Amino acid sequence: MLISQNYSISRIFLGRKAYIDYVRYSFFFFVLFLGAINAWAQSADEDLLADLKANNEVIHDSLYYELFRISYHNSDLEKAKTYAHKSLLLSEKYKHLNITAKSCRALGLVYHKLENFDSSKFYYYKGIEVASRASQNKLLVYLANDFGRLYENLDVYDSALRYYNLSLEKAVKIGSKEDEAFALNNIGLVFYYIGNNTEALENLNAAVDIKRKLGIKSLDISLMNIALIYNEQGRYDQAIQLLKEVEAKCSEGCGDYLLADLYYDLGYAYFEKNQLSLAYDYLVTGYDWAQKSGNKKVMAHTLYHFGLYQFDKSDYNQTRDYLDEALKLANEMNLRRLKRDIYLAYIRLYEKTKNLELVVEFQNKYISIKDDIFNEQMATNLKEIQLDVQRKQSEVIILQKDTEIKRVRLITTLIGVISVLLVVVSILIYRSYRASHRMKKMLEKEIKNRTGELVKSNADLTQMTQEYDQLVYRASHDIRGPLATLMGLTNIAKQDYEEPLRVRDYLGKIESTALGLNQTLSQLMETNRIRNLPICIEEVDMGVLVEEVYSSFKNLNHFPLISLRIERGDWKKPLQSDKNLIGFVLTKLLDNAFHYFASHKQEKYIKVSWSQTNDTTTIAVEDNGLGIDDLAREKIFQLFYVASDIHGTGLGLFLAQMAANRLGGRIILARSAGPTIFKLIISTNLAKKELEERPVMTLVG
Repeated sequence: MLISQNYSISRIFLGRKAYIDYVRYSFFFFVLFLGAINAWAQSADEDLLADLKANNEVIHDSLYYELFRISYHNSDLEKAKTYAHKSLLLSEKYKHLNITAKSCRALGLVYHKLENFDSSKFYYYKGIEVASRASQNKLLVYLANDFGRLYENLDVYDSALRYYNLSLEKAVKIGSKEDEAFALNNIGLVFYYIGNNTEALENLNAAVDIKRKLGIKSLDISLMNIALIYNEQGRYDQAIQLLKEVEAKCSEGCGDYLLADLYYDLGYAYFEKNQLSLAYDYLVTGYDWAQKSGNKKVMAHTLYHFGLYQFDKSDYNQTRDYLDEALKLANEMNLRRLKRDIYLAYIRLYEKTKNLELVVEFQNKYISIKDDIFNEQMATNLKEIQLDVQRKQSEVIILQKDTEIKRVRLITTLIGVISVLLVVVSILIYRSYRASHRMKKMLEKEIKNRTGELVKSNADLTQMTQEYDQLVYRASHDIRGPLATLMGLTNIAKQDYEEPLRVRDYLGKIESTALGLNQTLSQLMETNRIRNLPICIEEVDMGVLVEEVYSSFKNLNHFPLISLRIERGDWKKPLQSDKNLIGFVLTKLLDNAFHYFASHKQEKYIKVSWSQTNDTTTIAVEDNGLGIDDLAREKIFQLFYVASDIHGTGLGLFLAQMAANRLGGRIILARSAGPTIFKLIISTNLAKKELEERPVMTLVG
């Protein structure tokens, strides 16, 4: 059953949002509001009648129009007609063109339902004329669609196509995609009726595309129309697939009218596919919904197919009964296409029953109605309408091309202006260049002089650095020799000299001092080694390295008292760095932890953990030793600074920070006590980091 689309008399009912299914079938219908809606409408009717008495006559036309809408939705067509006439008369009196056009549409709808088609045509035509004068394009969309529907129901397809095209034109003009989809759906139906399935599918598919994109609820209607065209083309499986899609959506709720059409369409598809039993079941279901909703058009078509079904079963009496009932409804509703098909079925029936008189009678009726539906004048009109549509499309294309030509001309003009400006700018740039060229030569001469001075200063600085390194190295070796001799003599004196104990004590102090001095000199040599040792990048296994560094302290007397805890973090990438320098930093940090342990605490520990964030690796060394005074936080990485009463050399953390700098990172004191936490922050891949961008020694709290 082909379904065209129409609009409700208003999508807003007296300011209250109500769900109005704005679709109509070949015969227009509206969803009836029941229960509370009817009670509210009656109350609104009484309020409006009271307003008529209380307000000036100049606004009575709009009040009568609202009363029409209430009566129309309550299916009280006579009262609706009366109110619409009063609204029209008053709007014409006070020249309210918008209300006049609406009232004409209202009367067109009422007379259409009352099957007074001539009056309906008159008011639709008048409404279109008034809406055009008032430039009410939105109202023109509705009026043209309603007028096209009327002609479609009367099988006057040339006029139907003309007004549907007008509705489409105005919908495009106001940019309403939803209205455009409605018009395309209805234009597709007209092309289907005149046998042009190619144009029909083109328009219906365009409507479906818009409805899918915008999520319009009436998508099901266009899908059902496409399915029927597929049936005409013998593409029954595709038709059934689309109808099943609609049936699945209807599980969420569909109107009775739509369900009647849906099940009729499924029955029709299976009938054409010659699956008669399944077709009969769907047709029965569709007929039940049609009776429930008062959808006489579906009832008429279903009865016609019941007759065909009985004809295939050779039950000719039952066939005649069904065809008689179908013809009665078709005459009542003036369904000329269906009447044509019924006459053809009668011809086949009476040929089978050998009733030649009735065969001739129905052949004459068939020929007459066929010629009435499609005649030469209609074909000419349809051709003219299509040519007019093509002409308008051509005008749009020409207008677009003219706009494009103007745009190109404007761009050409702008390019010309820009070219002139570029020439002027080029001249100015050239003059500026000549002036800057002279200045450049002067600057180059000055830069050359300054560069020479910088080269000389850099050479001097390099020489001073080399001399400093050499001084540290030679001083270490020159002092170490005498110290070694002093230590040896002290050992001999302690072994051979047996007299007073005080001398032995002095010798022990000399030895202790010498050992401290030797340690200091060793760390000075480490300074030179750290500064000049080449970087060797390799993959570092932190677990193994930590164990090696920790084990190097096992000769300490208190080594067994301090436990090692290792905490492995989220290790996303392998650490590519210098293993020796990392080991050196860990050695210095663990040496601090062992040196300044808290002997009074029952549990003593050193925890080493590491983690990665992006391209940075952080290695943390934590201990619960004596801690560091907050006043010393900013000085602990300075050369020879000692932050504790327990005397040290003041070189350990300085050297550790120097090694961290060579790794492209730094050491920070994250926490000074309870527990103490040092963090070594370095690049995960040292090869990717420019060595020139080493961070300076800083202390971060």
